[in-house]
Amino acid sequence: MRVPLGWLKDYVELPETAAEIAERLTFAGIEVEGIETVGGEFPGIIAAEVRAVTPHPNADRLTVCRVFDGTNEVPVVCGAPNVRAGGKYPFAPVGAKLPDGTVIRRAKLRGVESLGMLCAEDELGISDDHSGLMNLPDDAAAGRPLSEILGPPETVLDLEITPNRPDCLCLIGVARELAAVFGRPLRSRPAGFQ
Repeated sequence: MRVPLGWLKDYVELPETAAEIAERLTFAGIEVEGIETVGGEFPGIIAAEVRAVTPHPNADRLTVCRVFDGTNEVPVVCGAPNVRAGGKYPFAPVGAKLPDGTVIRRAKLRGVESLGMLCAEDELGISDDHSGLMNLPDDAAAGRPLSEILGPPETVLDLEITPNRPDCLCLIGVARELAAVFGRPLRSRPAGFQ
C-alpha cells in the first residue's frame, strides 16, 4: 500500500525524517518496503496552451503545434497522439532542463523548426506513462510554472500490510499506528479542515 507522508502529517505531527518514520513503522510490525519521492521542482517547465495543430508536412506521425507560452506563440513539433488545439500541457521551452538532465534545444525535425517540447508524465519523472501528453487543468494559465500547478514533491511510503493488521489498510489506520508509536495525539480531522 502506498501512503503519502504529507497526508499522514494531516492526522499526526511527524517532524521526523521519512527514514526515521519508516524505521519506527517497521519495528511496530508494518514493513516499509520503500520510500519514494514523487514529483519534482520542474525548473523552467511551464503550462502552455496549444492553439493550433496541423499535420507535419514530411512525417505521418508528427504534428506541428502553435504553442502559447503566456507571452509568445512558438512552433513545436509533437508526436503525441492526444495533442489537440485548446489543450493545456507541460511545456519545456528552449533552455529548460528535464529531470533526466536533457536540456531542450532549438531543433529542426524533418525540416520543421521546433522551439521546445510538450511533455508526457514519464519525461517529467512523474510516472512511467508515455501514452500521451500530460493533460493540465483547463484553468492552468499559460506561462505558470508547472511546480505551482502540481505542488511540491511528495514522499510516499510503500507499506507491506500483513493479514493480521487489517486496521492499517487505510490512511487513518496507519496514522493511528504512528500516533501510538510516537506517543502523539491523533487528529480526528486533517489540519486546516473546517
